Amino acid sequence: MRKYNFPCAILSDRVGNSLKHLSLRFCDLHPTVELGPLRSLTRLYLCCVSITWNELECLLSNSPALELLDLTSCAEIRSLKLSCALQRLIVLSVLECERLTVIESKAPNLSSLYLRGSRLDFSLVETLQMKELYLQQDNLIRDACAKLPPILPNIETLVIESPWEVVDAPMLPTKFLYLKHLNVNLRTGTTEYRPYDYFSLVSFLDASPSLETLKLDVTQLRMLHKSIFADSQLRHMPEHRHSCLKSVKISGFSSAKCLIELTCYILKNAVSLECLTLDTIYGHRCYDDGKYDWCMPMGVGILMETPRALSAIRTYIENKVPSTVKLTVMEPCSPCHAKALRRALSQSCNAVSI
Repeated sequence: MRKYNFPCAILSDRVGNSLKHLSLRFCDLHPTVELGPLRSLTRLYLCCVSITWNELECLLSNSPALELLDLTSCAEIRSLKLSCALQRLIVLSVLECERLTVIESKAPNLSSLYLRGSRLDFSLVETLQMKELYLQQDNLIRDACAKLPPILPNIETLVIESPWEVVDAPMLPTKFLYLKHLNVNLRTGTTEYRPYDYFSLVSFLDASPSLETLKLDVTQLRMLHKSIFADSQLRHMPEHRHSCLKSVKISGFSSAKCLIELTCYILKNAVSLECLTLDTIYGHRCYDDGKYDWCMPMGVGILMETPRALSAIRTYIENKVPSTVKLTVMEPCSPCHAKALRRALSQSCNAVSI
């Protein structure tokens, strides 16, 4: 099916001077050097748009007020070189642009960067002003620990999504001195051959002395780790005082021994901790500020593990929670998940009988 060819002629001086937001999806866009100035354009969204870098450069060079550039699945872009003329550019988002491998930016005020896809090299991005970084790549935690602190000295918010990790988090030779908010998503981030050791994330915490909030999503479609009930001998790390960490939430909480060890470490060393939330599933709930009428559906493997997760919390976590910390344990929702859980238990009984 041929894409719609967006007529750049409509971006005339009259329209171009007043246009503030431009959002295009599933079309061809081929601006030329004759394109008029877009003096008021502050936000540009392109999704599944056929456009080359040279054509995009024509668009950007005529957009001096641009503050946000969002590129999603723009497969023809092979390079991205943002000049220092983009003085007002604050946010850059590049998601699933499959042919793009290198991003270069001299935009002096770029402070938020969102990247998802294959290995994207952003070492040529001016990062001194960078405050927020979102990355989604395989085996990302290893690289993040080893490479990010020197090139992102002032980062305050870091979001990492890594669906496939085979190397545990290493000890960090340098630190995220100003990192305040860390979000690590390891959902389905294990393999059948080597489950990820969540306890190794302690090195990430130790390298973040200013950390205030920590969110982990460690949901597994089926339990692959050794359960605390199979081996209750907990490992211990050297004590490291975390005086800023106030809020921790772990989604997809299970009875995995390494996850219990990580939680116990946090409770012992986060001396300013105010709230700890352990969610035995993940995703939105039907009671989230009236936004949803139902909880996110859960797979059989997740629901089968929740009774053990709850038992592990009661046995190994609750008695270690200081009186100054509010512990919130979130279970599957009875109205939304009861039928699926009964089906899961029935399947389990049938499998045992066979």
